[in-house]
Amino acid sequence: MRRWPVVIIVTAAVLAGCTSTPEPDVSPSATASASASASASPAASPDASASPSASPSATTTGADGCPAFDTTGASASYDDWSGDLRADLWGVTMRVGTHECYDRWVMEFAGKGAMPGWSVTPHAASVFAVDGSGEDLSPALAGNASLEVSFGAWYDGTPLEKAPYEGPKTVMTGGFVAIQEARIVGAFEGITQVGIGLDTLRPYRVMWLEGPPRLVVDVAK
Repeated sequence: MRRWPVVIIVTAAVLAGCTSTPEPDVSPSATASASASASASPAASPDASASPSASPSATTTGADGCPAFDTTGASASYDDWSGDLRADLWGVTMRVGTHECYDRWVMEFAGKGAMPGWSVTPHAASVFAVDGSGEDLSPALAGNASLEVSFGAWYDGTPLEKAPYEGPKTVMTGGFVAIQEARIVGAFEGITQVGIGLDTLRPYRVMWLEGPPRLVVDVAK
């Protein structure tokens, strides 16, 4: 697949909420920050169609009834994840929700493609190097730590002659326990890079879900 660089213009939107369902609700009561114009979306549907976890994270249940995530370092779908690019997937929206046990980041796709290659790299800082330029992310993400999430699919369908991305490029949570912000950093050579700002480094898990296809990162509270 031919690869093109993409320039990102960051906007802001706010999604928040709480539910006991596997995929957290997105609350319509949150207020927008900065120049946000996106309205809150309806509650997300439960992840009844979940495929087996794409992450090495444990999913055993602790004494508090919450799943125990044991991934704290860098993880990936496999060693050569960046070579697994999907031209049959493109981004539709990004959202963040909250659950009793964890905060959840979701990138939802359109198309019929299988799971793209992905990697998650924790950083004990709210900045990391941006693909393409190699310069530090600016401005810094909200929070004191971050997860750098990269996946082998365009967040925007335009390079693939598909529908352009119309979802939020930045989501400020307004004070969730773990996730403070999610931001699409950019796309370079067919790989999209996202920053998730955290209050501090925490265990996490990664899943690929179907119906619709989406990449999910849960961060333990």
